[in-house]
Amino acid sequence: MNPGRSDGPLAGVKVLDLTRLLPGGYATLLMADLGADVVKLEEPGKGDYIRWTPPIVGDLSAAHIALNRNKRSITLNLKSERGRALLLELAGSFDVLVESFRPGVMDRLGVGYEALSARHPRLIYAAISGYGQDGPRSRVAGHDNNYIGYAGVLSIVGAEGDRPVLPGVQVGDMAGGGMSAVIAILAALFRRSITGRGDLCDISMMDGAMSWLSIHAGEFVATSEVPQRELMHLSGRFPCYRVYPAADGYLTVGALEPQFWTRLTAKLERDDLVDEAFAMGDRRDEVISILEGIFMTKTRAEWMTFFGDDDVCVGPVNDFAEAFKDPQAIAREMVFETEIDGVGPWRHIGNPIKVTGAPGRVDRLPPPRLGEHTVEVLSAAGVSDADLEAFRSEGVI
Repeated sequence: MNPGRSDGPLAGVKVLDLTRLLPGGYATLLMADLGADVVKLEEPGKGDYIRWTPPIVGDLSAAHIALNRNKRSITLNLKSERGRALLLELAGSFDVLVESFRPGVMDRLGVGYEALSARHPRLIYAAISGYGQDGPRSRVAGHDNNYIGYAGVLSIVGAEGDRPVLPGVQVGDMAGGGMSAVIAILAALFRRSITGRGDLCDISMMDGAMSWLSIHAGEFVATSEVPQRELMHLSGRFPCYRVYPAADGYLTVGALEPQFWTRLTAKLERDDLVDEAFAMGDRRDEVISILEGIFMTKTRAEWMTFFGDDDVCVGPVNDFAEAFKDPQAIAREMVFETEIDGVGPWRHIGNPIKVTGAPGRVDRLPPPRLGEHTVEVLSAAGVSDADLEAFRSEGVI
């Protein structure tokens, strides 16, 4: 099977993906959508754990479908000496290798950054881990909630005076791990175009999550006041920037600037609130209560019709079914549909990175079956038919 025709900005870049589960899979998905040839290296017989994650549609995991379009799959047993030797050779056929093992695992196998870069100095090696390759917690196990908990992110998510609430989106995994890895890899590719040498991209999910606190950190340093849930500037502290209940759900109000708040209060025929956008104390509670009462008189759709095209910065809180039908999301191809054998029509979340001169992959390939492209990839790397047969009989592939 051909990896798919691509005119994307990463066309010609070859990525060997040793990652499992969400962070690395999301990182290489972004690159695959942008035209890179991503080859997913998996354990024979088992594969990436994401393949087992329910719900299962046909014989494929919905999570596997979501993360692995436009990729190819090979199997290789890194627990075997011949498998590790093959990886040392195979890595030279790629521009980038991405892994998400706990720090030290790849080194113990003899296929870590030092070993690979000594043999292939142009290789870019990206290691995604919870806490990074060094530091006192580098080899400690963790998950997204641990990373954002340590980073301080979790302390500011939730309702005022209530316990912290886990975000519905995995901030550490997706942003701290996935997107940070892509940014680092692109920077390393650019540097290599100048120096001719690869690099080690050390990606910590805790680091990435903590970097999102820049504005909050600035306020903390300036005032020495520890930020509190729902009492920060952009988390519900002010009446002009909150989530309000409607008759059938919730609305977002983001009328921060004076012109937007003035239009909103005029439209609501509450000119008496025009100076109350940033009310505090008891008056804050009064203004919020007034607005809650007003917004609960109409449904979200009625409010959106009422406001029309007025610049008041009000919108609905869509559920998934509504977001998938949103005309803006469809127009931007953030939701698109393909046909997958054995599954049927499937709606995908699109790639947020738009490069108009090189829009991305032309062929939207289905997620690969486990080891589907092993022979194809290894043959292209120079492995003979006899060696392939030997590897298969020995359980190397």
